[in-house]
Amino acid sequence: MSPILQARAVTYGKMDRHIFPFLRRESSPILKEISLDLQEGQTLGIIGASGSGKSTLCRILSGLVAPDEGQVLYQGQDLATAPVQVRKEIRPAIQMIFQDPYGALDPRQTVRDIVGEPLDPAPDRDARILTALKEVGLSADMADRYPRAFSGGQRQRIAIARALITRPSVIIADEAVSALDVSTQAIVLNLLLDLRQRHGLAYVFVSHDLAVIRHLSHHIAVLDQGRIVESGPASDILDTPTQPATKALLENTY
Repeated sequence: MSPILQARAVTYGKMDRHIFPFLRRESSPILKEISLDLQEGQTLGIIGASGSGKSTLCRILSGLVAPDEGQVLYQGQDLATAPVQVRKEIRPAIQMIFQDPYGALDPRQTVRDIVGEPLDPAPDRDARILTALKEVGLSADMADRYPRAFSGGQRQRIAIARALITRPSVIIADEAVSALDVSTQAIVLNLLLDLRQRHGLAYVFVSHDLAVIRHLSHHIAVLDQGRIVESGPASDILDTPTQPATKALLENTY
């Protein structure tokens, strides 16, 4: 089976300007020659120390940022170079859930506006919003409230509903439960597992919590200083790591 999402030799770095605008110095790339595959209906866990490039990788895989070198392919189509109409069709298929359930939602918008924002005006727009809220365990009467009325866990459910509204195939979650307390984390994780099974979703899931990664992931990739140093089935990586970076992560967790 072909992967639904692929990275092929992705490199990303930043250019720092000197005093003279025509002189530029390239800093060490944030990501270096990243290659990975995400299979349909499965979860790829991404782990690594702080500053290893995890959040940058999420933004590149989602198409929010283009790599300097290499490719990100969705069903074989390059997110950066595909024809405009193809990219427009791909965009709803890959959605992101961010870490901060407080900062990710516009406090000036109602839940109805937040969840429905990715949709074009359509006769079924309101019905789809209410369906998305129901799928994440929120009631219809919450649609016209503002984010300030909700707890952190409820806000993250709103963010998940917003991701679901476009009927995606891939959801990229960047530390999506790290800001929640342990009991709320468990509820949200079980919701994500249920949604994966119900809709055949594929996840890229970034977390510093290896218990969370073990709970969700089929495969794991370990980032260290912008490179993937180890990847494979989740149980192999977590139970019999071979790389010093992976061993260090496990030692700092347990």
